[in-house]
Amino acid sequence: MTFIQRRTFLKQAAATALLPLIPDMITGCTNPFPRMRYNVLSASGQAMIRKYARAVRIMKSRPAYEPSSWTFWWYTHAIPMSKSEAIQQVFGETSSAAKDLAQKAWWTCQPHQVGEKTDNFLPWHRMLVYFFERQVRAVLHDDTFTLPYWDSTPGLPSSQSGILPLAFRSPSDPLLAPLYIQDRNDGVNSGSPIDNENPGVLSAAGAMAETTYSPNSPKQGFCNSINVGVHAYVHALVGTVTNMGYVPTSAQDPVFWMLHSNIDRIWASWNRGGNLNPTDPDFLNQLFWFADPDGRATSIKIGDVMSIEQLNYTYEGFEPAPAPFNDGPSDGPSLRLRNLAPGTPVSTTMVASATDVPLGSSATTVQIKSTPEARDRVFDLSLGVPTAPDLGAYYLVIRDLQINAQPGVIYSLYLNVSEGASDEELLAHKVGDLSFFQAMPGMEMNEPTRFVSYDITELAKRLGRSSSGSLSLTIIPSGEPAAGSEPVIGSIAIQKV
Repeated sequence: MTFIQRRTFLKQAAATALLPLIPDMITGCTNPFPRMRYNVLSASGQAMIRKYARAVRIMKSRPAYEPSSWTFWWYTHAIPMSKSEAIQQVFGETSSAAKDLAQKAWWTCQPHQVGEKTDNFLPWHRMLVYFFERQVRAVLHDDTFTLPYWDSTPGLPSSQSGILPLAFRSPSDPLLAPLYIQDRNDGVNSGSPIDNENPGVLSAAGAMAETTYSPNSPKQGFCNSINVGVHAYVHALVGTVTNMGYVPTSAQDPVFWMLHSNIDRIWASWNRGGNLNPTDPDFLNQLFWFADPDGRATSIKIGDVMSIEQLNYTYEGFEPAPAPFNDGPSDGPSLRLRNLAPGTPVSTTMVASATDVPLGSSATTVQIKSTPEARDRVFDLSLGVPTAPDLGAYYLVIRDLQINAQPGVIYSLYLNVSEGASDEELLAHKVGDLSFFQAMPGMEMNEPTRFVSYDITELAKRLGRSSSGSLSLTIIPSGEPAAGSEPVIGSIAIQKV
């Protein structure tokens, strides 16, 4: 359990006391609050998984037009066709309360449509998991059920870390078979760690170290960091474009709900460390629709779900608070940037950039040319930012991811590596990893808050003045990208703050 200072605890407790509680609407509830969500690998989690498997079987047997069916909940997340096509296919021309609910609730996953707030990702999925969990209780007529979480992060024993829990890969077990999806990525159903080719991508440490919830370019903020990081990586590494690897089909895989229970747990862990959520009324008053256990439409606002205390549940375990940030001096550049108060303007200078970078089936190397402002001194640490105090931090910022279809691989990014570089050189020059899971075919991803960024300050220090004129970024896929996916990075920039 994460240690919390008394002052932080009192501050959070006072804030929570002012939040509205959402009543558990299951009539005759005798379960003590808060409800406990268990690790899927614990004894209690295993008991819940067997209940869950029974519920999945029942829900999959029900017709799609019933709000308690598996398809209805899958489509609440996203749909592998247009919403109008899906509603016509499921309901035809007849009118019904369930059809009206589908119009309101289906394909409302955030933030995958143009104009949706990236900050909506965490609260919308908390709503989804909360109402789905209540639906499972109603299907089972079992008020004790809670949805387990799949903690796939490093630090577990090697026999468990990154390995899809056995319950989801047991097709011959009559009870657990409904949790099995055949067409997952190679090795996943045989128990190979999903991060075999991408060590480190399952860690939530980078997101946990964020000190603000919202993006403040070039800082991603916690919500964006968890969304494009461990969340996207697990999706891409577990499934193909027929299930977990593609947004419109991902919720049909029963493990989807375990992943999002875990993402919610990580958010709750971040809050337990004293980090605060947004308080903007326009954000908090956004309203979304879901199905109640009795099939009726129910609405809920983002402001109603900003803490797990509001919803009366907790988790068996939480992520530890990050270790104190080690950036050399106590006023190091990355530390100063991390410690900026929420909403503090950040002035940046772009020192190098590249646009429209298509990725192939092997390594792609692109030249990132210095801008006139950099005067061919891209990583000259004496180069100041003219419009703000110079924090001396460097970020690589990627925007506008484009695809024709999901490539189904993770890409690793390296700055200024030589051709045929050794493993040691690659490791020393690694920027980070990139997933295209968030990208949708035909959708523009160039809105201001949609970006992926990497703190490369330490790498910049090592490269120093030796990097003049132009830099090279080498992008290597972890496997063979799907045929016809044609991924493109619309914009790459190195920004000095």
